[in-house]
Parts: sequence; structure tokens; C-alpha cells
Amino acid sequence: MNNLKQKQLHIAHVIEPMEHGVFIWVVDMANRLVEDGYRVTVLHSIRKETPENWRELFDDRVELIHVQMTRSISLFKDAKALIKLTRELARIKPDIIHTHSSKGGFLARVAGFLLRKNDRLLYTSHAIHYPLIQQPVKRRLYKYLEHVGYWLGGTIVACGKEEYDIILKEITFGNTKRLIRISNGIDISQVTPKNYSLSNEKVKVGVVGRISMQKAPQVFANIARDVLTRRDDVEFIWIGGGDQPDVDLLENAGVNVTGMLDRNEALSELSRLDVFLQTSAYEGLSLALLEAQAAGIPAVVTKIPGNDEVVQDGHTGYVGETEKELTPRLEALLDSAEKRQQMGEQAKNYTKEHFSLPAMAEQYKRKYQAMANTSLDSKHQPVVY
Repeated sequence: MNNLKQKQLHIAHVIEPMEHGVFIWVVDMANRLVEDGYRVTVLHSIRKETPENWRELFDDRVELIHVQMTRSISLFKDAKALIKLTRELARIKPDIIHTHSSKGGFLARVAGFLLRKNDRLLYTSHAIHYPLIQQPVKRRLYKYLEHVGYWLGGTIVACGKEEYDIILKEITFGNTKRLIRISNGIDISQVTPKNYSLSNEKVKVGVVGRISMQKAPQVFANIARDVLTRRDDVEFIWIGGGDQPDVDLLENAGVNVTGMLDRNEALSELSRLDVFLQTSAYEGLSLALLEAQAAGIPAVVTKIPGNDEVVQDGHTGYVGETEKELTPRLEALLDSAEKRQQMGEQAKNYTKEHFSLPAMAEQYKRKYQAMANTSLDSKHQPVVY
């Protein structure tokens, strides 16, 4: 029997951003773990963007506990959330606490510290984003909170190489004892492969995700406006929604904005794209990008941590530093259906080999078991199976 399944470990995931990439990551991971014999509890918030059918996405065996956390900093609301989170974790007594993103990550690490479970806590940031915050005071505050979170304990998990390097240099100051790297993976069986025997009237260029500062909609709009002034064989689409000013920005540039779709609809729309254009200012390791590449869609992306690990420049798509670099790379794909298909097939194969959910899950399960064993050994208790 696999050692990872010899004892039914209880994993508690803590997540505040119940939308899009991080949410889907937790859904896929939680469902995979219960399928592999683990007990899983998800302590979560609800956002206005949380899909209406969110409960249906989780396996019935996953226990769900609502702990409302806010995206922004609020001393009163954060204290209230921390009290409830700490009480719930004390009640359910998980073997491992696995927390996600900055707000949930910070509160869960405080709770883990208070409960003396910080030696059994993992924090996956999914994108260390404070370097991209424009306001100096706010940037310093968020960086300081990352330092405090690290001091509180737990192991940080970076989703990609460059994110790992940033955290190693600026948060752990070269200490690798509580820092590891596990690349994101996706459930490829959920992805609809692109059918290259069917062609669109116009070449469809798009992206999937909530319209937000992180995704740099202004850059996407600028590229769309530039291309559409010179050619009429292209359609730009943003699969997702956001605040009205951001929607107006894109639509005024000629981009079709679908609004928020459920996961199946979004994956269906994704499979109809010919090119995936991601202009993000920062990402951890984008699940939407992984899904596009796994579907066989070549990508043109900004050179940021994560993107250039997924997209092999000149092989599965193109990577560029600026708008001026991204636009000609995009047009190279617009001009050649043959190149799009060739790169798409290479993208599909590369993603399946390097970024699958089973491969990612196995790495996390080994880490869970190692932490559980170390924690028990440190208390001079035998591991009982």
C-alpha cells in the first residue's frame, strides 16, 4: 500500500478568494484528495464573484465551513474572521492546514501560531504580488505582512521558479528550510481540446479571467485597438467580467466581453479561441493559461513569473516584455493557421507532461505526510497507522 494512504490524514484548506484560478485549484485539489482517501475540510469565504453553483463543484465528501474574510484590510472584520477561523480549526483538529493567497494565508498563519500548529501549515501564495503594488506605503505594508506571516511559521510554497526566487531573496532572506516549490497542475480531463478541423470566421484572440488590475486590461485593450485598426480578420474576446469601467475600457477598444460565465461555459468558450493573449502584470502560475495550453491553444504572454515557465517561447507560443513586443508576436500567429496548430499541439503535449494535477497532487501529498510525521516525531510519539 502507498505510504501516503496508510493513514487518513485530515487536510484543512483555508481560502478567501472563492473565484477563478485559486478557487478552481482548491476545488480540484480537494476532490483529488478525497478520491485518494484523505479527509478534507475547506474553510472559505464568499465573494460576489463566487459562482452560484460553487457547492456543486466540490465532491460530496469535502466538508465546507463558511468563514467570511475580506479581500481588503479591515481590523474589525479581520479580527472577527480570525476568531472564527481559530475556533473552527481548533474544533476540527486537522493534521495539516493548507492556506491560500495573501489574506487567507495571513489569517490562517496567525491561527496556526495560536493553536501551535504552525509546524503543520503550508502557505501557497499563488502569486506574490506586493512588488506590483503602485502605492509605496501599501506595497511596504503588504511586504511587511508577508514577513510577519513567515515569522509566524509554516512552509511557503511557490508555484513557479521566479516566484520562488523572489520569496527566497525578499521574504526568507536566503533560508530554504521553510520554502519549497511545487508547480501548479490542472485536471486535464476537464479541458475541451481545440478542434482544428473547425475554423472560425475570424481568428479569435482571447483570455479567461476576472477583469482586474492584475490582468492589465489596459494593455489588452491597447493591443486589440492597434490590431483592429489594421485588419478585419480578427476578433478579440475577454471571457469573464468585472467592474463597469474596466468593461467599458475593453469594449471601447473593440473587445467582446462575455461577462461572468460558469466553469463549463468558460472552458467551452476557451476551446474556441485560436490564440490565448495574456497581458497580466503578475501571476503565480496561471491556471487559465495552463488550461489554454492543455487545450492546444498557442499563447502570447507577458514575461512575468510563471508565464515564461508555461509558455516555451517560439515553441508553444511567444513571450514578450512590452506591448510593442507582444503585438508582432501575436500577428505572427494571426498570419499562419499552420503555425497556430503546430504550436498548439506542442503546447498540449508540454502541459500534459509538466503541469498535470496528478503530478502536482503527489508532491503535495508527500509534503503533507512528511510534515505529519515530523510533527509526531518531534513530540516523541510513534506514527500510528
